[in-house]
Amino acid sequence: MNIYEFIQPSDPITFKTDDDKIAFACSVILGRGKTGCSRIDESGNEVDIPSILFLSDDPTHEMNKFVGGDFREFIIENDQAIKQCFSTFCYGSVEDRRTFDDACIAITDSANLVEFKEKYEDRNRSSMSEWVKYAWKYADKL
Repeated sequence: MNIYEFIQPSDPITFKTDDDKIAFACSVILGRGKTGCSRIDESGNEVDIPSILFLSDDPTHEMNKFVGGDFREFIIENDQAIKQCFSTFCYGSVEDRRTFDDACIAITDSANLVEFKEKYEDRNRSSMSEWVKYAWKYADKL
């Protein structure tokens, strides 16, 4: 899976998916159009994904254009991939992400994993914004 950075003004946040369109959709939904994301390629370089915040006066058109059809239909058709993507959000840099992933793999008890993720989220969030918590809530709702 590719690692993405969720671009917003508070703490660094990363998430994972195999599809730029899914990453775009998650950043649009979570940030309500006011955030963006970038993908970290195999060489460690950032690849920007369009952000509707800086697009034309008709963001719906741009959203549809990026996903290659109706944005709402895209969400419905890809709800499980979007759910999976939202569940991968976590605070921290790309390097922090690798450490977080290693810890999650090592924790085999599901209750302990949930507790670890909640504590990690709380300890690594320095602002009042709770982006990761809301991403997880979206995942639960889907």
